[in-house]
Amino acid sequence: MAFRVEFSELAAEEFRKLDKPVRERIARKLQTVALNPSRYLTRLSSVEAFKLRVGNYRAIVDVAWEQKMIYVLSVGHRSTVYR
Repeated sequence: MAFRVEFSELAAEEFRKLDKPVRERIARKLQTVALNPSRYLTRLSSVEAFKLRVGNYRAIVDVAWEQKMIYVLSVGHRSTVYR
C-alpha cells in the first residue's frame, strides 16, 4: 500500500515558487517514493528527518511509518534547503 504525501504550509509555498519542470520532477519522484520510502530516503544526521534527492533539489520529509504518511517539511535547491 502506498504512503500518503502531505505538504506543510512552508513546503507548499516553496514548491509553488519552483519552476514548473522542477515541480513536475519532484512530484513524480514523490509518487515513486510513496510506494517504497525506505529505498529512496536518506536520514539526516542533524535532525530527525529524511532527505529526498531530485537532481540539484532536495525535499526534507518526515515519515510516519504506522500512519503510512510522508510529510514534506521543506523543498528547495540543495544550496539553500538545509538552512
